[in-house]
Amino acid sequence: MSARRAGVVGSLLMIVFLAVNLRPAIAAVGPLLTEISDEFGLSGTAAGALTTLPLVFFGSYGLAAAFLPRAPRGETLLVSAMALLVGGLVLRLVDAPVALFAGSLVAGIAISIGNIAMPAIIKRDHPSRITTVTAIYTVAVTAGASLSSGFAVPVEHAFDSGWRLPLGLLAIPAALAGLLWVPRARRAAHA
Repeated sequence: MSARRAGVVGSLLMIVFLAVNLRPAIAAVGPLLTEISDEFGLSGTAAGALTTLPLVFFGSYGLAAAFLPRAPRGETLLVSAMALLVGGLVLRLVDAPVALFAGSLVAGIAISIGNIAMPAIIKRDHPSRITTVTAIYTVAVTAGASLSSGFAVPVEHAFDSGWRLPLGLLAIPAALAGLLWVPRARRAAHA
């Protein structure tokens, strides 16, 4: 394999690994919502807000980010997004409803940042393959959502752990994805 081809494959793998982390923080909550609601005594409205507010935030923050005067490079945004995502995921593990909601909102903002930065990186780094790479990215985002949603309850039952373990485990691949992008962010900062 040539060095150029290896670089393209490496870039695609980095995109995929980050992309699979952009929906689980939201998608894994639904299957666990009954347990979460029971533990905190959430009303139906509050439970609905728990699943809806992150979506509202990731949509509205995305709109607001378009008006930022000078945004950092995309790689830096992606590392920041993964750090925020990990923070939001960990915050949700604190035994307080306010932490659960705050962590979900932080996760929604992190997802929004990733959604803004990744397409720009794809366009810049893969100009002759924008459609193909965007399709790969979209499939990876969807796969991450599906996998997290599908495995949340089985993980909860396998470890008899309650809802915190399946949601907390999501921080591990998000942290790894962020760390994977750090060298690239450093190179981009010095370019």
